[in-house]
Amino acid sequence: MQYKTIKRLGLKGACDEHEEEDRDRLQVEADAALALATARHIWNTGRIDLDYVREQTDLPILVRLDTGRFLSERDLQADGRSNALYFWDLIADKATLAFGSEGVTEATRLELDGVDPAIEGEFDVTLANGETVKVATVGTLLKEQLGGWSLERTAKVTELAPKQIEKFAHGFATAKRPMVLSSWGSNRYFHSDLMNRSKILCLSLKGAIGRK
Repeated sequence: MQYKTIKRLGLKGACDEHEEEDRDRLQVEADAALALATARHIWNTGRIDLDYVREQTDLPILVRLDTGRFLSERDLQADGRSNALYFWDLIADKATLAFGSEGVTEATRLELDGVDPAIEGEFDVTLANGETVKVATVGTLLKEQLGGWSLERTAKVTELAPKQIEKFAHGFATAKRPMVLSSWGSNRYFHSDLMNRSKILCLSLKGAIGRK
């Protein structure tokens, strides 16, 4: 595949002349912080690829708020499968088996014709024992976690100026199809898996993974 035009997002030039000039380099091991602030910006500015997120990510999957575990068919049926998970279908207004979860063999393709999985929201479900519990989407819990990554907090972790972080996040969020080039630099660190997960989160929110 050939990319005719690639715009590189950098950290230099985001501050005015009165701000520190030496804050143009990300603090070592702070990749995840910058990525989480970027994901927060993507979400808060409404630049999520909703169709992609509904179909290709786990953000619609329901989580039991009483246990912190995914809602499974075994929760709702005595003889249900533990690896068949649910999303909340906004059209039917009920928990619906999630295509693509390991235990759902009825559907082999991720096709959402006739259903509309909620990405955000809390709902009530009745368990097999008759108890009613609250569930929330993964997207709801994720957004709550991202909410803590303000420009100010991210600036303290990354040692970048808030304006630099905002400019970078805005550039990523408004890019038609952003790309992350991640070489062995960050991958040498012990928690590099979390750094990479946060970068993949940004790409997932933008629907920039896979063929398009």
